[in-house]
Amino acid sequence: MDKQNRNYLRAVRLPMAVLLLAIALFGVAMHHLGPIGRVAALAVLMGCYVWTGWAEFQQIQRMDEMRRRLEMEAMVVAFIAASGVILLLFFVQSIKLARVPFVVAPLALWGCYLLAHVWARLRYRYWSL
Repeated sequence: MDKQNRNYLRAVRLPMAVLLLAIALFGVAMHHLGPIGRVAALAVLMGCYVWTGWAEFQQIQRMDEMRRRLEMEAMVVAFIAASGVILLLFFVQSIKLARVPFVVAPLALWGCYLLAHVWARLRYRYWSL
């Protein structure tokens, strides 16, 4: 593993682990908490998410120009695609073509992000992390 990948994993390992643990604990404990406890647990969960996002943002700032360009292009394409998919899901739900559970939305967003990264890497023929 090269130095950049090691540095990336070192920077995001702890925030990502804490976020995943917070998600798991939130999923298990939310049924046993009162309204104030749920709000507090949600605040902790979102704090973990912000920490993970900040670690990712710092890694983007440390990238060289080509990697940063690739990342930014993938994020813009993912945002456009995800906005369209969420809008489509909303209209499918609102005109009662199908019942769309909320859990579909994050999966669609993550799918758009991963496909946008693959598209950007194919476009630039750049497969190094």
